[in-house]
Amino acid sequence: SHNHNDIGSFVLYYDNTPIMIDAGVGTYTRQTFSSERYSIWTMQGNYHNIPMINGVPEKYGKKYKATNARADRRSMSFSVELASAYPKEACVESWVRSYQLKKGKLTVSDNFKLSQAKAANIVNFLTWGDIDISKKGVVNISVKGVKAQLSYDANTFEQSIETIELTDKRLSDVWGNKIYRLSLKAKTTAKSGIYKYDITKK
Repeated sequence: SHNHNDIGSFVLYYDNTPIMIDAGVGTYTRQTFSSERYSIWTMQGNYHNIPMINGVPEKYGKKYKATNARADRRSMSFSVELASAYPKEACVESWVRSYQLKKGKLTVSDNFKLSQAKAANIVNFLTWGDIDISKKGVVNISVKGVKAQLSYDANTFEQSIETIELTDKRLSDVWGNKIYRLSLKAKTTAKSGIYKYDITKK
């Protein structure tokens, strides 16, 4: 009853300042614990730092879960198989989300194989502060004097930003009056491939 569709998601802090975020949970209402729970955007997979595969977000329910999670403290890496966290209409045979942490840099990778490529994959990132997407392939983020840059392959993705106005005080007390969803939409549909994104401190 407290589940969010956020398997494989992450948060990233620099100097104790959150850069890539999880919005959290808003004020509890009747809707929160009803059949309408997943109409609340903070519960949905497409408002976490994870992909929409073939245009399909992660699904709620006990049978939708990750497998083969691996963490290595020495190499500061983590990976997890997300395929079974998505419903069958996503047509995903394998989607391994990986994280590699190095000094001042986080590399996020998606290695995938689909049975069908029906729609463009979309990879979402939630952030806040001042966002600049004027240059293709680069997203500049500035939060409370801390500056970071997300880099991606502009030949692979087209980017867009959605402004999410925060009207719930429980959220706005943390993030202010708005946060942003950065969406990287694949320019072509493919049954397999590897996506990579680097987040560095500037």
